[in-house]
Amino acid sequence: MDGTIVDTEPFWIECETALVQEHGGTWSHEQAMRMVGSGLWESAEVLRAAGVDLEPDDLVTTLTGRVMGLIAERGLPFRPGARELIAEFAERRVPQAIVTMSILPMARAVAALLPEGTFDTLVTGDAVPLPKPHPDPYLLAAERLGVDIADCIALEDSPTGLRAAVASGATAVAVPHAVPIPSGPDHHTLPTLAGVDADRLIALHTGRTNEGTPPSMTTASPANSGPFRYGDRVQLTGPKNKLHTIALKPGASFHTHRGFINHDDLVGLPDGSVVSNSVGVEHLALRPLLSDFVMSMPRGAAIIYPKDAAQIIAQADIFPGARVVEAGVGSGALSMWLLRALGPQGRLFSFERREEFADVAVDNVTTFFGHAQDNWTVTVGDLAEALPGTVPDGEADRVVLDMLAPWDCIEAAADALTPGGVLLCYIATVTQLSRVAEAIRASGRFTNPQSTETMVRGWHVEGLAVRPEHRMIGHTGFLLTARRLADGAVLPELKRRASKSSYSDADVEIWTPGALGERTMSDKSIRKRQREAAKAAALSLSKEQQGPDAGSVPSGD
Repeated sequence: MDGTIVDTEPFWIECETALVQEHGGTWSHEQAMRMVGSGLWESAEVLRAAGVDLEPDDLVTTLTGRVMGLIAERGLPFRPGARELIAEFAERRVPQAIVTMSILPMARAVAALLPEGTFDTLVTGDAVPLPKPHPDPYLLAAERLGVDIADCIALEDSPTGLRAAVASGATAVAVPHAVPIPSGPDHHTLPTLAGVDADRLIALHTGRTNEGTPPSMTTASPANSGPFRYGDRVQLTGPKNKLHTIALKPGASFHTHRGFINHDDLVGLPDGSVVSNSVGVEHLALRPLLSDFVMSMPRGAAIIYPKDAAQIIAQADIFPGARVVEAGVGSGALSMWLLRALGPQGRLFSFERREEFADVAVDNVTTFFGHAQDNWTVTVGDLAEALPGTVPDGEADRVVLDMLAPWDCIEAAADALTPGGVLLCYIATVTQLSRVAEAIRASGRFTNPQSTETMVRGWHVEGLAVRPEHRMIGHTGFLLTARRLADGAVLPELKRRASKSSYSDADVEIWTPGALGERTMSDKSIRKRQREAAKAAALSLSKEQQGPDAGSVPSGD
C-alpha cells in the first residue's frame, strides 16, 4: 500500500527522523530505506536502538499518529497508474485486497479514497503474528478472499514485501519506488504502473508477456527453480552415474562418445526431467546445487566445504538483512553461502590479502549468480587496516574470519561488531584453536568462546544391506564462536583451571599450509584458475547483457 498505491513513504521517513532527533539520536536516510516494507513493531525496535526511549506499542502509536496527521494535512498522493489499475480490476469484479504492514486505520483511510467495495478485505500489520517478509499476510488475504494463493497477483514496491509475495506462492510483480529492487528469476518487474492495464498483469500471471514470450525462458540470470531456460546450469547424469554440468545456450549441444543432447531440447523442461540423447541413452537433468558448484568451480585457494559452510550459517546465525564481514575470501565458496543467506537486503564485506584470489572469487560468484552482486564488496588488503575505513564501528552484525592468524584481527573485529554480534573463526589446527581462544578471552570484549568440529559420515542403504560408507568426510577445520559484549561490560569469571597461552610470532611459521603438509598451489596454477573463472564469469555476464530477447522461445498457444 505505502509506495505501491499511495506515496506515503516520505511521510514515514519525515516522522521517523523527527522522532529520533527529539530523543537525542541520529537517523540517516540509509537507515530509513532499510525499514521500507518492514512491520511496524519490527521498525519500532530499530528506532528504539537508534535512541527513541519509548515502549514498542507506544512508539507505534506515536509514529502512526504523526503520519496520520500529515496525511490529514497534506492528503494522500496516489502512485502513477495505481488508481486506474485498481478501478479496472474492480470493474471486472476481480477480488482485491490491501496487504500492508501499516495499521488498520491507515488502510481504511486509503480504501476510503476509492469507491466503496473496491477492496474485499484489508490485511494489516496489527492483524498478523508474523509480518513481511513472512508470507503469512498474503496467505491470510487469499484465505479471506476464498481463492488459491497461486491464482493471485501481488504488487510490491520494497524488497521486504517482495520476499513475502514470492514466498507465498503468488505471482510477484515488483514496482520499485523508494528502494531499488534487484531483478531476479522469481518475480516480474515493472518500472511503473502508469499505462499498465489488467490484461498486462494477467499476461504476466499466465506466463505470457504482451509480446507472447515466456519470460522464464529468456531471463539471463540462472534460475533456482522452474523450467530450464537459457543461461541455466544443468547437471546431466548418465547411466554410469557420471556427472556433467553444462550452461544452456541457444543452438549448442552436449556431446559424449554415445550421442548428443541439444540444449534447445532441455529449455522448457521441468527440473528433474529424464531426457534421451540422439541414440536413446537416458540422462537425468537437474539444476546443480550450490554444494555441487563449489566443489567443481575453479579454485585459487582452498575452499570451505559445504559441511562447514552449513555450520557457519547456523552457528553465526546469519540472517536476511544482516551486515557481515568476511576475511579470507579465498575462492568465494563461503561468500556464495553467505550471500544466499543474507538475501538482497543484507550486505557482505569481504577482505582478501591476495588480489589473484579475490579475482577468482569474484568471477566464481558472478558465474554462479549470473551477474555481479550489488550487496557484496571485495576489498584487497589486510583486514585490520582496511576494515575501519569500510565498516563503521559497531555496525557489523557478524564477523567471519578464515585466515592463518585470526588472533591478529580480534580487536578489529570487536570494533566493527555491534554489541551481541557474533565472531566466528574457521581454524585448521589445534594449536591455532588454542591461541585464538586465549586471544579472545584476553581481549575482554567477548563472551567465552565455544569451539566445535563437524564430521559427516554417509550410509549405504540398499535393501537389507545397511551400513556406514567406507569413506567419510572427517576433520576439515574447527569453528570457534563468541559474542560481542557491550562496551564497559565485564564477563563474570568462570571457575576453570588456567591454561597455557605463551605463544610467540615465530610459532605462526609452523602453521603455514606447507609446514602442515598441505598442498600449496603454484603461481602458474593460480593464473590458470584465474583464466578459467574469468571465462565462466564473462559467459554469464554476456548472457545477461544480451537482455531478455537473447535466445527467446516463441510461446505458441
